[in-house]
Amino acid sequence: MGYTFEVFRNQYPTVVFFVQHLAYNRGLKAAGESPPNCKAFWTATIDGHLKMATIAWCKVFGSSTEDMHWTKTPTGEIVQQAQQNFRHRVLSRTGFTQEKWVAYHKGMLDFRNKYVAHFDIHNPFNGPVPCFNPALQVACAYQKWVMELIRPALLNQPTLRSLYEQCMAEASCKFPKPLDD
Repeated sequence: MGYTFEVFRNQYPTVVFFVQHLAYNRGLKAAGESPPNCKAFWTATIDGHLKMATIAWCKVFGSSTEDMHWTKTPTGEIVQQAQQNFRHRVLSRTGFTQEKWVAYHKGMLDFRNKYVAHFDIHNPFNGPVPCFNPALQVACAYQKWVMELIRPALLNQPTLRSLYEQCMAEASCKFPKPLDD
């Protein structure tokens, strides 16, 4: 066995959760104008999906001290090679250089640490909301990497990209018109 089952069984659903909530955020935004009497609700809902996506992504791809960090998946003699393989996949999939990846990663962690999960009153988050396209690319790279790591027969799941498209389509349906009394 070249992977830690205890980590993987919690890690993979967390990556799926990230993909779903990112898609719901984007799908709801794409749906357009919310019903006039519910604007605050829909704004909070859309923002909440992005915050949940941020937290989930950072559990797996954020700080290596996280219990579910991707580096804790491979075990045994393959650890270094598997980790190097994933890092290569991330750079290849995102098109980032190592330096650009480090900056992006820091931006995601800052967004989570200073705005989403915590609030740093002395050094508040004042940057732009990170672009989540690279985060989605990292999740897709993870799925391919982990499928090779644990053997594809053990992971009979749709691609994260197809799940993303499905969830986005569900969320982007137009809001129903309110009934007149």
